[in-house]
Amino acid sequence: MRIKVEEGIEVGVEITQKGTCPAGTAYWVVDYMVDGVCIHSATTGAIYGNPNPLAMLDREYTWHETHYQDVPDADPKPEGEIAQARKISVGTSGNRPAWFEERHQTHRQAIINSIAQLV
Repeated sequence: MRIKVEEGIEVGVEITQKGTCPAGTAYWVVDYMVDGVCIHSATTGAIYGNPNPLAMLDREYTWHETHYQDVPDADPKPEGEIAQARKISVGTSGNRPAWFEERHQTHRQAIINSIAQLV
């Protein structure tokens, strides 16, 4: 199946069931493809029935962007109100000092960003 992400951007969709629950729900992966290559992948929680790849486009997902501090010219950690507004935390990643920023975007925006990087 092919879907329109926005004007001028169409992608293929592959949906794979990754697991089932005794309650009858299932976990799914929705892969958005360009020329047979996955450029973005979205996962569902446990749901009844099949996922809707169009509805998934406008769902927001969260990830943590890692800024390692043991590299030359490391990104400075935001402080004060800026850090609170941007949801900044500090810790380690694999025994390396780092700070983390919680980020959010829709699957649609992730696909648009991926398409922009294709040559």
